[in-house]
Amino acid sequence: MRVRAYRFRAYSSKTTARVLKTQLEVACKLYNALLHAEKEEYERNRHSMSKNELRQLALDLRKKNPEFQLLYSQVAQQVAERFYQARERFFDGLANKPKKKKPHRYLSLVYPQSGWRLCDVRDVGLEKTKRGKHGST
Repeated sequence: MRVRAYRFRAYSSKTTARVLKTQLEVACKLYNALLHAEKEEYERNRHSMSKNELRQLALDLRKKNPEFQLLYSQVAQQVAERFYQARERFFDGLANKPKKKKPHRYLSLVYPQSGWRLCDVRDVGLEKTKRGKHGST
């Protein structure tokens, strides 16, 4: 049985695009706040935060700051997950140290419960499949 994956492009109105852009900016600010909190925690205790601590911190920041309340709680947790994965890639020697992000460089949001993600993808096409030794899929 073959599995097919389709990719669609959704067009939005100007108001929807503006709301999504503000959510991207807020997610970027949350990422930077988590980075700052992680640095402070390490300087104080010489201990980095776990994934669950980062997720809980993202939810606490969301409760305290009205600007962060524009994001859904699962999106805030996903931002914490993204920061945690970036930090782990750095510790594994696969990437540079996580650094402060600029709002115009933060390009995607993930809505885990909805099952879709919003990415700034410029080209839409079919995924390339890897072929075996003799050209079979």
